[in-house]
Amino acid sequence: MDNPLRWLALVLLDAPRLLAFDELADYVSQHFPEMPRPALAGTTDSLLTFSVGDYTAAITLVPSPVPWSQLEGPCATAWYWPAAESELKDHEAHLFITLVDDGGNAIEKSTRLTQLVAAAAATSPARGVFWGPGRLVHPVPGFIEQALQLSADDLPLFAWVDFRVEKMQPDSLRLYTTGLEPLGYPELEIADFQGEAQQMLEYAYNIAHYQVSQSKTINEGDTLGLTDQLQAVAYRQGSMFNEQMEVIALKFQPTGE
Repeated sequence: MDNPLRWLALVLLDAPRLLAFDELADYVSQHFPEMPRPALAGTTDSLLTFSVGDYTAAITLVPSPVPWSQLEGPCATAWYWPAAESELKDHEAHLFITLVDDGGNAIEKSTRLTQLVAAAAATSPARGVFWGPGRLVHPVPGFIEQALQLSADDLPLFAWVDFRVEKMQPDSLRLYTTGLEPLGYPELEIADFQGEAQQMLEYAYNIAHYQVSQSKTINEGDTLGLTDQLQAVAYRQGSMFNEQMEVIALKFQPTGE
């Protein structure tokens, strides 16, 4: 959690142009009134550095596209944005936005970075957003909408976390997340689910939102009620991809077993 580049996002641009700091600060003040107004610390033709309350942030103009090798996978799995590849493939430049990680609350840092990225996207010739901690791409209007609706009770986990659904057998699905660990919680995995993908996604999202928004620790053997008939049992174990990384593996069973 101490990597100073952990909290980063990219705004993909139609043209290589650094945004105007005053426009960014005005957008923040108008749309995120609870957020401290950014205060400029320094500027060059390609860099803005500024403070946001106790945080230090930087926006760097990179006058070249993000290498497609870094975007191809996230675009291919962006089920919520079918046009991601066609929209992003020929972008011309990008903004590299960072929030210096010097400790503090991960949810607050995610919130501040989300609001800054939304403001930058709204005041730039933006084509899309790449959220670094979860390795996700987002359309600009959708990302801004999630930022505007963000609250302590309604965290934008779909903006922050990749809930990856994969079909394993004709009647079996699996799910795993990327992006919960930067928020301070274990990733979730479901190795075998018999049912509809949308239903599995809803269950995983609700469990993730419960632990993050309520600061709840899910322990080995905890049962999590989902419906009157169904519950999930949590197991702390090695990931299906990396045994050295502990995740919360969820298994489903009828309520009461």
